[in-house]
Amino acid sequence: MALHDKEKKELAEIERRLAEDDPRLAQRLEKLRPRGAARIGLALLAMLALFVGGLTTIATAAEMSSPVLAVVGVVLAVGIPTGIIWRLWLRKLR
Repeated sequence: MALHDKEKKELAEIERRLAEDDPRLAQRLEKLRPRGAARIGLALLAMLALFVGGLTTIATAAEMSSPVLAVVGVVLAVGIPTGIIWRLWLRKLR
């Protein structure tokens, strides 16, 4: 849905006033970019692969009675995806 010329001019005026009133906020808003569906889908696919790989590693560790391999599996299945989500959440708070 395209904007009319009048709406585009109004938005440009709002943006200009915002930049004058609060330059720091205007800079932060310029840095924001919409996340594409492909990028989000790729991130979800990567986290799912880490989770499945971690579970497979944990199962292998149980079969081999290897506590070190079990720790690696837990880090893959839980630690890395949690770290990624935590980092994205902190970035959103800034």
